[in-house]
Amino acid sequence: MKKSSKITLKFSIYNSIKMKHLVLIFLFIFQFESWAGCVYGAKDCTQFKVLDSNTIVFSSGYGDDIFVKTYCYVYSTSEITILKDDFCSFDDKVLYIDGELCDVNEVEFI
Repeated sequence: MKKSSKITLKFSIYNSIKMKHLVLIFLFIFQFESWAGCVYGAKDCTQFKVLDSNTIVFSSGYGDDIFVKTYCYVYSTSEITILKDDFCSFDDKVLYIDGELCDVNEVEFI
């Protein structure tokens, strides 16, 4: 084998390993992005239902319902204001619940 072909072989193996790492990094980032749900038009919701102390489903006369898990405690008698029209999981200061600014842990259309 000539010297130049050895160098080419080493370079192509290096590129192959490098490409595998890039693919793995891309898949990891893509997987994380799929965890972070986003919603839009949340301020159109006019009703809510409390599923448990940290989970709310917002609904309106049209469109999909919005499932929200928050770090704040929520009761069926709570006063809730949606502060952002468009938001994603782990956004901060999205809801105003009983006089407290609340961050969102998880959100998705259902």
